[in-house]
Amino acid sequence: MLLSYPDIQLIRPPAVESFRFATTSITLPIGLAYISSSLKEYGFKVEILDSVGEAPKNRTGYYKGYLVGLGLKEIAEKINPNSKCVGISVIFTHEWPAVVKLISLIKEKFPNMPIILGGEHISAMPEFSLMTSNADYIVMGEGEETIIELIKVIKNRETFQKIKGIGYRKNNEVIINSRRNRRQNIDKISYPDWDSFNIKGYHENRFVGGMYSKNLTIPILATRGCPYQCTYCSASNMWLPLWIPRDPISVADEIEYYVKKFGAGNFPFQDLTAIIKRDWIKAFCEEIIKRKLNITWQLPTGTRSEAIDNEIAFLIKKSGMTSMAYAPESGSEETRKYIKKKMKTNQLFNSIDAAARANLNVAVFLVIGFPHDLPVHLEENKNFVERLAKHGVTDLSVGFYMALPGTQLFHSLYDSNKVKLDIKYFKHILDSLAPFPLQKYCPAISRTNLFLWKLKFYIKFYKSKKLKNSKSSLLNSVIIALRGIFSSEGHDSKLQTAFHNAYISLVDTVKSKKKRWVSKKEELNLFDEWDNIYRQIRKEKLLKGIVKVSPADTRDLHKSNIINQVQKDHKTARSISTTSQ
Repeated sequence: MLLSYPDIQLIRPPAVESFRFATTSITLPIGLAYISSSLKEYGFKVEILDSVGEAPKNRTGYYKGYLVGLGLKEIAEKINPNSKCVGISVIFTHEWPAVVKLISLIKEKFPNMPIILGGEHISAMPEFSLMTSNADYIVMGEGEETIIELIKVIKNRETFQKIKGIGYRKNNEVIINSRRNRRQNIDKISYPDWDSFNIKGYHENRFVGGMYSKNLTIPILATRGCPYQCTYCSASNMWLPLWIPRDPISVADEIEYYVKKFGAGNFPFQDLTAIIKRDWIKAFCEEIIKRKLNITWQLPTGTRSEAIDNEIAFLIKKSGMTSMAYAPESGSEETRKYIKKKMKTNQLFNSIDAAARANLNVAVFLVIGFPHDLPVHLEENKNFVERLAKHGVTDLSVGFYMALPGTQLFHSLYDSNKVKLDIKYFKHILDSLAPFPLQKYCPAISRTNLFLWKLKFYIKFYKSKKLKNSKSSLLNSVIIALRGIFSSEGHDSKLQTAFHNAYISLVDTVKSKKKRWVSKKEELNLFDEWDNIYRQIRKEKLLKGIVKVSPADTRDLHKSNIINQVQKDHKTARSISTTSQ
């Protein structure tokens, strides 16, 4: 038997789920696949350990919900002892407790194995990620170029000071280097390394990140980043407020490649904001139509309304678009001003009307419980959802506000001691779509009333949708949704998919209770020092002038421009002591 000596073993940790009523959930790890292809193109030997793809039906009870995939001990046992290092992807903050435990298990077995972390959570909390885990290195922002330089240095045992975009430990300090500049030409990046992942297994288990289709699903990234500065969004930690599109012809080329190679036929776009420029989407759709690819595609994560008029709506429908989502976040103009959501109500409804005329399935995402929210703002939302229904919106999703690390709103709440990084916090950010909020940050509205408002919105929305047979659409929508629970076919609406996912999630939650990820005692102890550590980090960054104290009144955040602040944080190399905790 030949021994394998990979330069790096890339790990996708178990996915974290809770009881959900949502369509976007687990999907193929596109970020990890991009990293793998870039490393292989450079000549490095890469092994993939995709815990979800290897065991998609395995469930382990988590502190709030369950883990999907191989158990943490199983992953540690599968680490190749000949690998020069291990890389772990951490996208969401609610995954962090499981990743911390996984790292400790790997270090118990291989104490000298270098562990590298990357992903959006790591970019949002770089110092915290090193100080609360036994990881050796972190990669911030886009990782393709940085990881190549880092592995070269690890292999050659060179110094790390000159590598932009990394953090590491040295003696009793955590060192954070300045960030690497964003890549301007992302068309030169190799296609994701899907050959190393079980794409059929993800599809068969409905882990597709959008509405399920009978056709094999592969996610696509047509752009990177977002130009906007929404105060609740953590995207700027990863991308800065910068949107960079690929050439639309290049995106069509990639889709055609997957059609021919894998027989794929469905493509959810995982972009933050895929459609901004009208000319871009027009060129892309025309290319798909010209090639007669006969595919379906979706925009499940939300898009902008500015670029979609009657012409574009019919064009995207003709090119295979089946569903799209808008994320105004609130029906209150005042709320959108406070959170810097640059979306005009009239423009939004003009775009919705165009999509409805083109017979597209349209979902709208709303968030309630922003810190400034008052009953009057939620009353505006109630009127707003009624209007959405009457303008042809297919489905509605209402979530509770979450204080995501690294965001303007998070820092405002944290600096005024309204957020604490304890187990309650991590439970909350895992389950924003729960029927009842686990935490709240708006003083004027109780948790019970937030739940009641959410219920009112759903009832108002689905009762306002008039059917051709004049029956209430609330009942009809429920009947259609219930049919989707047991259906093995693709769904036409997000509601059907959501009901299906909720049913499956309930079954999975029951199954996961048979085994726990850690003991209850270890679970409680895990979070003991985390808030103290983050407060130490925040204090030192404030003293060094890297960041500024955020205003206690979150309504004032709309007056500030975060670009300079974010850029300063990205460009500043720094160190922090680990002995003063």
